[in-house]
Amino acid sequence: MEGYTVGQTAKICQTSIQTLHFYDKIGLVKPHRVDGQNGYRYYSSQDILQIKIVQDLQSMQFTLEQIGQVLRSKSGRIIPELLHVKRAEAQQAILDLGTIVGNIDQRLRLLEDHEQLLQAFEHTQVVVELKTYPDRFVAFERKRDVCGMETSIIRFMALIDRVKEHGFTTDGHILTIYHDDLLTFDRNDSDIEVCVPLKPAAEEPAFTRWLPGGDYISAVYAGFPNEVSCKGLYQRLRDWMNLNGYAENGPVLERYLIDFTHMRNTDDFIVDLQIPVKSVLTL
Repeated sequence: MEGYTVGQTAKICQTSIQTLHFYDKIGLVKPHRVDGQNGYRYYSSQDILQIKIVQDLQSMQFTLEQIGQVLRSKSGRIIPELLHVKRAEAQQAILDLGTIVGNIDQRLRLLEDHEQLLQAFEHTQVVVELKTYPDRFVAFERKRDVCGMETSIIRFMALIDRVKEHGFTTDGHILTIYHDDLLTFDRNDSDIEVCVPLKPAAEEPAFTRWLPGGDYISAVYAGFPNEVSCKGLYQRLRDWMNLNGYAENGPVLERYLIDFTHMRNTDDFIVDLQIPVKSVLTL
């Protein structure tokens, strides 16, 4: 018997003729015989076994280069070595996919919270309340800069890229800290810190820090933050503090209760303006 034609071999191996031609071209599995007159390729049973070995190893995500090593090796010792390497790669892929699933779950929760807030703001304009926060671990970048949407987006994007490069997991809404007086600061030259909340980690590089926990007076509102709205709400919170026996206890911060994709549409903005406070009432 001359052997199996390319078409017969493709059918037996449940693959395409183009794939067999490719294996031949790169020297992975070459046909047993090529007819010198018509150029027809014929595969032997041993060739078909080789193709099946290729398919088996590909099912475990072996590269064609690694498969070539197996086929060229005269010793079976290389196979367990490569299997151990591939197993480690698969385990790491599982961990990476677990991180992705966790990030997706978190984003879904934030989007659900955002939708609920949008519905709530159909009946009210601003929600003012006293909140207590634990210490928060964040990535940050602080510098004097222009206070504006475009500038902030670029800074947040760069910080988020840095977070991903170091393998940290985000944990909540991005925020801005104003280290100048919100009522008088120069929007063209402001001491502004952008922050991305993170899950605590063993490593704490220089671009991370802890925001101190404590009490915060908060004003949550729907709409794009601007100079008028921020100053008006800030003054409203200061009036509340004066009436209720509180004083400022740190710089003002602004949390954006939105998904990153919402930044494309200012109508989707929900902002939480916060002032850290301490009680000044005497007993």
